[in-house]
Amino acid sequence: MRRALAALAILAAGAALAGCAGRPSLLAETSVPGASEVRWACHDSLLVVALGGWGVALVESEGGHERAGWRLPEIPSSSAHGLALSAMGETLAVATTDSVRVFATRGLRPLLSVAGNASTLALSGDGGQLLWTDGILGQLVDVGSAAEPWQGTLEAGEGALQWAEPLGRFLVPQGRAVISACEGERPSFSLAEFADVRPWKLALSTTGDMLAVAESTMHVSIWSLPAGQFRRRLLLGGAGRFEKLVLSPDAQLLAMSFGARVRVLWVRSGRAVADWAPHDGADVEGFAFASDGSRLATVGAGGAIRTWAMPAAPGSARRPATPEPKGEGH
Repeated sequence: MRRALAALAILAAGAALAGCAGRPSLLAETSVPGASEVRWACHDSLLVVALGGWGVALVESEGGHERAGWRLPEIPSSSAHGLALSAMGETLAVATTDSVRVFATRGLRPLLSVAGNASTLALSGDGGQLLWTDGILGQLVDVGSAAEPWQGTLEAGEGALQWAEPLGRFLVPQGRAVISACEGERPSFSLAEFADVRPWKLALSTTGDMLAVAESTMHVSIWSLPAGQFRRRLLLGGAGRFEKLVLSPDAQLLAMSFGARVRVLWVRSGRAVADWAPHDGADVEGFAFASDGSRLATVGAGGAIRTWAMPAAPGSARRPATPEPKGEGH
């Protein structure tokens, strides 16, 4: 029965994706040299911007002015990837070329520095635990005490580590399953429903109760937590391949990028509501939804940061964001 339902979901999503979707309205833009990843913080008044291994900056989401920044003394010769915030956005973790650093978001007060070259990282919901890996070996670190309650093999790349609040655990794709990390050979949670594929990226809603699993560059499945119940599977037909993905806080929208293009889908139907090149042909380095899902911030390869209006779900009380007059004509 499950396979039959999955097949119907794939067919429905494939048909929905055949429609057209265009460019959303541009709300704001700024530029931060070295910008590589972005997150929203402080009730969406600030953008937290990773600088490709050089450091991190706090930028006003509307005015575009840098409020605070922390940078290495010299621009590194190699880049690093990894940016994560706690559930309330009060704590952030960022990868640099030689370390992983944790800050109190307001004022960028340093809390922790761990030597190493991270390929991906994640913070617990309260910001008290940091999990990171260099792609092969991982560490779980207590932010307050710098104690390391766990070390071990943790093969994971960009976008593979996520904190799931309903489980109180970090999740990671391993082999043909998605499991809770840092728990030895018998994890307390295992989503072992991927007999024919190897999951490789994860995205969670803000509450952590909806999980998107990238099963390949053409398929994304949606699951509810903590039960691990299958909801639907999206088939990204045509030019639907992707490299990065993120789920909106309310799990209504799924954004994904491939090279210079971003596509945004309704999760329930798989219908594309936006499909465009946010940075005029430059590759998309990162993107993130605002806390209410009304805006999407994107980072281009040249350091440009742009904010786009996202549609409200049918029947939703939320109004879609509208551009200010100064945003017209871009």
